[in-house]
Amino acid sequence: EDLKSRLGQIETNKLNLHLEAIRDMELNLNTSNETPTTGCSVPMINSTAHTANDSFPDVGRAQMDMLVAALACDMTKVASIQWSHTVSPTVFSWLGISEGHHALSHIRDSNVAGIQDFVATERWFAQQFAYLIDRLKTLPEPGGTGTMLENSVVIWTKEMGDPRMHDCLSVPFVIAGQGNGYFSTGRYLQYDHAPHHKLLVSLCQSMGLNNPTFGEPSFGTGVLENLRG
Repeated sequence: EDLKSRLGQIETNKLNLHLEAIRDMELNLNTSNETPTTGCSVPMINSTAHTANDSFPDVGRAQMDMLVAALACDMTKVASIQWSHTVSPTVFSWLGISEGHHALSHIRDSNVAGIQDFVATERWFAQQFAYLIDRLKTLPEPGGTGTMLENSVVIWTKEMGDPRMHDCLSVPFVIAGQGNGYFSTGRYLQYDHAPHHKLLVSLCQSMGLNNPTFGEPSFGTGVLENLRG
């Protein structure tokens, strides 16, 4: 209010719009807290120190629970989780592994024990993805029909194809959720040098957009074939 008295009409209008946006957000938060839908509740967060290596599973689980809660409360339409960073120092001690994840990603094939440890870490990540999928599968779509998973698209990917070569060829992507019937799931598809830009275009169009490109168009245009239901 003090600032308003020192502004011109144009600036005052801008400030009013800003305050109205904040008020709308406040009302939305209050509504979500007073009349929560199924799954729309504050998740239980483990108080373990989040910086400790052995807290990695608990922190990841808490992040996934908060992500699902935000979607279930209709607080956001898009969310993402990045497990650690590219040169991850995380040691999967809870699996009985003593080598860091990044070091394991560069293990030679001749090191059979090291390869087995790396596979175990990747299997653990797959289990976390499955947990996220199961959470979405058990919750109803806020204000709609079916489950949240049926109306969502969930992508799991890595930034490289072969970490030992540091190349971005044959990068694996896992798509879960039907996107309200857009995607045909339950299949394994292989593409010959298809740019991931096409996948991103497919994701956009599954959400109702009609853009033919994503990013630099010279790398590829149009959707990725055979994804639609």
